[in-house]
Amino acid sequence: MISPDIVERSLYLRGQIEYHNHRYYVLDAPEITDAEYDVLFRELAALEEAYPEIDDPNSPTKRVGGKPAEGFVPYEHALRMYSLDNAMNLEDWFVFTDRVSKGIGRNDVEYWADPKMDGLALEVIYEKGRFVRAATRGDGRIGEDVTHNMRTVMNLPLTLHGPVVPDLLEVRGEVVMSNADFASLNQRQAEDGDKVFANPRNAAAGSIRQLDPKVAASRPLRFMGYGIGQVEWATPLFSWTTQNDIMNGLKELGFAIPPEARLCKTKQEVAEYFKELMEGRSDLPFEIDGVVAKVNSLEMQRGLGFTSRAPRWALALKFPAHQVKTVLNSIRIQVGRTGVLTPVAELEPVQLAGVVVSNATLHNKGYIEERDFRIGDTVLIQRAGDVIPQVLSVDMDKRPESASPYDFPSQCPVCHSEAREDGEAVRCTNDTCPAKIVQRIIHFVSKAGLDMGGVGKKWVQRLAEDGVLVSPADLFTLKKTDLLKYERMGDKSADKFIAAVTKAKKEAVLWRLIAGLGIRHVGEQTARTLATNFENFEAIGKVTREELQELEDVGPIVAESLHDFFRLDETKLLIEKFTEAEFCPTGGRSDFDESDLPLAGKVFIFTGSLPDMTRSEAQVLVEEQGGSSVKSISKNVDYVVAGEKAGSKIAKAEKLGLEIIDFEAFLELIQRRT
Repeated sequence: MISPDIVERSLYLRGQIEYHNHRYYVLDAPEITDAEYDVLFRELAALEEAYPEIDDPNSPTKRVGGKPAEGFVPYEHALRMYSLDNAMNLEDWFVFTDRVSKGIGRNDVEYWADPKMDGLALEVIYEKGRFVRAATRGDGRIGEDVTHNMRTVMNLPLTLHGPVVPDLLEVRGEVVMSNADFASLNQRQAEDGDKVFANPRNAAAGSIRQLDPKVAASRPLRFMGYGIGQVEWATPLFSWTTQNDIMNGLKELGFAIPPEARLCKTKQEVAEYFKELMEGRSDLPFEIDGVVAKVNSLEMQRGLGFTSRAPRWALALKFPAHQVKTVLNSIRIQVGRTGVLTPVAELEPVQLAGVVVSNATLHNKGYIEERDFRIGDTVLIQRAGDVIPQVLSVDMDKRPESASPYDFPSQCPVCHSEAREDGEAVRCTNDTCPAKIVQRIIHFVSKAGLDMGGVGKKWVQRLAEDGVLVSPADLFTLKKTDLLKYERMGDKSADKFIAAVTKAKKEAVLWRLIAGLGIRHVGEQTARTLATNFENFEAIGKVTREELQELEDVGPIVAESLHDFFRLDETKLLIEKFTEAEFCPTGGRSDFDESDLPLAGKVFIFTGSLPDMTRSEAQVLVEEQGGSSVKSISKNVDYVVAGEKAGSKIAKAEKLGLEIIDFEAFLELIQRRT
């Protein structure tokens, strides 16, 4: 029998720790030192270890993360999590407000407006004031259960406190990472030789989608509430009647809400708020990409209702792409794994979208010639969302008199072999070019290949440049002692590196090996097809071009590329090395069945422009996962992906009752099914 004093002490400690967590992570107003906090935490942890009977899944000690999950379980939202329609300018905003006024028959409409946080949308659920579940948005109806990871998010209340606590509360919000925390995380990742994230959103989403909650616990994540799903009150007379009530209520219950959020009395106030945030967004602690405005009255919201994809009472006003001018100091040529020479602009460092940009893509030779970029030019650069900074145009008024047209190299800058034009690309013709070798091995260990999570890109580059890695097969003969010779390679990092290689060697399937070798024109879908029809890697090289073309997804260009690849001396040597290392993933019908692909049987149609990729790239993404895409709308379509300025297909899709999703939901659907 546990002493009542022990139980009372544990409850007191939990209350104190959560109180100080809220002061530190939500209010940014700590009352005690880190050392004093640690004393409370250690005492509670010791009590819970000594008395397992007082264990509580919502104890603050669980925020450090528990055992890894075996996989994500689908979770069906009680109320659908809709996406939002977008406005790309204030003219679109006023068209929307006119439609709202017409829909409710009045002009005096208030709007709740808050920054559009650029994070991972999800829902957290509370019963009797206790956190019980969390799930990603997914496709709006079904998401992933990420409860074990969300317990580790320090500003998320595990127990609600306030004047009135609902019996049931579903809170919708974004998991985000501050710009400062993101910079610190990337610095640590780089120092450890791990993946460096493209932006705070990717870092937050990647952290929550980890099966091991200790990874999420180690990341500086925050949850920002922006609305609710279901709510049930123990007190029948109490309710929230406006969006303003909801946001203030969430704040009283212990949730953080987006900074700078406010009630706007008129549509014009929202427009002014939009301009204000757009001008000052670089000073905000979090990355935002616009403003979300919602009709404040919940009664009006109910009257306006929903379309098949979005509420009629809310709109996302998107900021234009970040643009700034700077000087083009030089052009550096990078050599990729297939030998493509890619020009990179080396710029005078400039602040853009909260980061210092000193490099940007120039795409290819034709892009430089069409826009006549010259060394010394003042150029306009842009960064929008996840897109790598790109150079857009030249300010001709500021062009130096000495600037001359750029002469694209006809030789590889690394091995000095001949570089030939191949369509829009210029390629190095030397198959043993050191730059190609480095990039091929980097691709081999990446998620597109064998997914060796503990093998850092920078270490692969260092080992390849030193001649330790000459081909992907050399990874399987590396020893820990080979790695420890390097000054910055510690014992732990070396173990992680070797463990990742060993795991990949043991678990790799044939299609991943094929995809990982980066054979030109051979993508994941073709790799899967080959793995279905051949027992092992070596067997593919023994068939003719004609036999290869008999396979689905293999045309003459792919067959030619495969045939040439297997007749290279380097490939023959690679196969020998794989055999010596006892690395021989098998295929055949038992290895892969197309019906097992995540999107098998699903039909997609794309309409409008997509923010981060072309429609063709999106279609390839679908097809690689077993789905198909069509150009004409019909009842056979499973998903209509609506981009910006989507056309008449939307109206037809609504009439047919088809599922309409935006680009963000499409990406989350792809990620959830992979």
